[in-house]
Amino acid sequence: MNIGDRVNYELVDRVARIELAHGQAANSLDQRMGEALHEAAGLAERDAADGDARLVIISAQGRMFSVGGDLAEFARAEDRGVQVKATADALHAALTTIRRVTAPVVSVIQGTAAGGGLGFALAGDIVIAAAGAKLVMAYTASGLTPDCGLTWLVPNRLTWPRAMDLALTNRVLTGAEAAEWGLVSRAVPGEELPAAVDAVVSLLRAGASDAFANAKRLMLESRDKTMAEQMDQEAETIARLIVQTDGVEGIDAFLGKRRPIYR
Repeated sequence: MNIGDRVNYELVDRVARIELAHGQAANSLDQRMGEALHEAAGLAERDAADGDARLVIISAQGRMFSVGGDLAEFARAEDRGVQVKATADALHAALTTIRRVTAPVVSVIQGTAAGGGLGFALAGDIVIAAAGAKLVMAYTASGLTPDCGLTWLVPNRLTWPRAMDLALTNRVLTGAEAAEWGLVSRAVPGEELPAAVDAVVSLLRAGASDAFANAKRLMLESRDKTMAEQMDQEAETIARLIVQTDGVEGIDAFLGKRRPIYR
């Protein structure tokens, strides 16, 4: 289904796919794109909560993932501040919703991801990039400051000097460099990207959804807890899951030396 002529959303074989689909404009992020992404993220959140989606994939049409904000739209606006705030609010609502999705979220970066496009590219729990992809923040080159979560995502993934290098000098990282730095999960040669994504999809689609959702929750909540508090949550969660369907099947399969079948 096409949302606002900007985003495609589909749910097929327990996999939800959010695709930036404004390739003729290099998937630039305007207000309509933000609103469409917010709607698509809401559908993914619903389908994951209902158990219909076992994972979510974020990808983009065309050679580029996204060049970031549509500066031409901002320049045409009667009030540039009002327009950029409305666009940022829509994009941030989409990212907040994606963050709430209980299922694993996989991002695929096939080409350039710049500005806010980089924020969306890094929104996945697992981020797979083509080795030759180009990742750049780009904001300060236009006299602006980062949005789309980059001032949280980048310093939380990288050392302070590396984060500031990206923010202030707009250094361009290849996908391979981003993987070395820890900004993305992995990088593969461009021609191997579809196969690498398919392998991750197959693994997650056949995996234990409750374990995935609770592992993700524990990781997200850990930032606000002491280690002792976190270990209490770990103990409570593992004790609950071990007596539920997936936990029983997982242990029975391991002891029986067979592949588990998670339903």
